[in-house]
Amino acid sequence: MTRNRVHVPRSLAILLALALVLTACGGRRDDSESTGGGGEGSTGTEGEGAGAVDASNCPETGTSGVEDGTIKFVSSFPQSGMTAAFSEISKGYKAYFQYLNEEEGGVEVAGESYQIEIEDLDDEYNPARTSTNIDELMGVEGDQAFGVFNVVGTANNIAIRDNLGDLCVPNVFAATGSPAWGNEEYPWTIGSTLAAYSLEGAVFADLLKQEQPDATVAMLVQEDDFGRAYEEGFRNAIEGSDIEIVQVESYPTGANEVSAQMTSLAATDADAFFNGATLLACPNALQRADAEGWDPITWVSGTCISKTLMGIAGESATDVYSMTNVMDPLNPQYDGEEAMQLYREKVEQYQPDADIDNGIVAYGWTQGVLLVEALRNSEELTRQSFMQSVRTLDGVEGGLLLPGTSVTTSAPDDTFMGEAVQLIQYGFNGSPDNSYFENVGELRDFEGETPDLTPSELINA
Repeated sequence: MTRNRVHVPRSLAILLALALVLTACGGRRDDSESTGGGGEGSTGTEGEGAGAVDASNCPETGTSGVEDGTIKFVSSFPQSGMTAAFSEISKGYKAYFQYLNEEEGGVEVAGESYQIEIEDLDDEYNPARTSTNIDELMGVEGDQAFGVFNVVGTANNIAIRDNLGDLCVPNVFAATGSPAWGNEEYPWTIGSTLAAYSLEGAVFADLLKQEQPDATVAMLVQEDDFGRAYEEGFRNAIEGSDIEIVQVESYPTGANEVSAQMTSLAATDADAFFNGATLLACPNALQRADAEGWDPITWVSGTCISKTLMGIAGESATDVYSMTNVMDPLNPQYDGEEAMQLYREKVEQYQPDADIDNGIVAYGWTQGVLLVEALRNSEELTRQSFMQSVRTLDGVEGGLLLPGTSVTTSAPDDTFMGEAVQLIQYGFNGSPDNSYFENVGELRDFEGETPDLTPSELINA
């Protein structure tokens, strides 16, 4: 098991003792939804204002993880084995935190400056191990860090959300597009800019309605909540149309061998293929479809659009569709963007082994930027106040979000961040280093619509 820790010490000028906030944030906003959060030595409150989280039954740990001018977060994600590709995400946000600490003096919250520290463990995409890792990193009482950040995987986040909710620990920017992060029974968990998987289904359905309104569709999905969200979300999106799903095949969570499933799907000769696989199963499915001589209109999961996975698929990925809200570092149209130039410079400086052309590194950088913005917008540095901030983001821009794109959350009705999306199509140009996704059409804004476009059972999972 590997343990990684990134912490850049503050300069002497700002190494002053920090007086911890001893009272919970009451939330001084005008709207009416209730919530709470408590600090050490304080009694949690119900809270008040939009996006508030009720902390009246929380342990007195509202400022845990804030010490000596540092805010500590922890994470768990695959770092070894066949699922290690996801570890590239962390290089993006670690580079941003190092840049912030070294060059910007950290993040200012309620008039005080703090460094960001992140510590993580390898879970190999195994939910049970994710749970063990977070227990170890957070401690039995949930007081060894301020919050949990960017844990990868739907099942992995579901494995930890009950305990973190009971301990009133923020679990933020979950690296998964599961619609379940909109479930208000778990207000201490919130997703990231990855669009809900049900939105992917809606965008692909709209594309088929334009290109081939009577299309037959074959689907490949993972055998878990991640796969279920794709299948049920797409079924919901095509309801009332002439589009028909003719076959669905599934594969075990974390597996990469899908040849048998693809042979079966190719035999349908369906007009369209919804490739809801992730990690190596995704490019392997594309290669197998090619080998079978099957050439359908193809959609790939938003978790599969990285340079690494598309590069493995190679020519077999030509013309596949997906969607995103983050700039592709390989797309030359973004070379002149100031945000892209800063990203390239600082990731290369602070994480020199990172592949700055890889879209998942860009995604990680962007989540780091948005985490810091949520901290800046917190009225007090308590868990309760921070959660209220991240649940009420208002048109926040930053990182490598597509030009014209911002993040808005409006708890309790809509906590989904990734609602402005761009349809994209992959062009293979001989090698992964020269191949990238091109934008197709205009940016689409689903702000406030995700709950209506998603089957309620997926949100309430």
